[in-house]
Amino acid sequence: MDLVEFLRDRLARDERIAQACAGAPWKAASSGTVNTDTSEGEDEREPAFVATAENGAYAEHIARHDPSRTLREVAAARQIIDDYEKETWILAQGGRTPEVEAAHAARESVLRLLALPHAAHPAYQEEWRP
Repeated sequence: MDLVEFLRDRLARDERIAQACAGAPWKAASSGTVNTDTSEGEDEREPAFVATAENGAYAEHIARHDPSRTLREVAAARQIIDDYEKETWILAQGGRTPEVEAAHAARESVLRLLALPHAAHPAYQEEWRP
């Protein structure tokens, strides 16, 4: 498995999980609970329960990493990977210039950084570590 394939697999999994949880934005309550935010015109009487946390900081952390944020992060990471692959293709076609090679090296460093949060995954390869 190469670095691009590894990242695409992790992103696909993150996307599947986030889509299964998607809906209204998540909102932390002072009680340490996290509910879907139904303040945008939906019935506010009984918000859907999402999670209970030990304290307000945990609840805020959970709410800030709601599915819509994950989906935006997945889309951004995919664009970075797509740009890297386009440059890889340009280099393979003989489009080598110092500028393209420098940009490609920088993008590869970014891919390695994107993979780092997944370093505990069994498919992660140590040579990818930045």
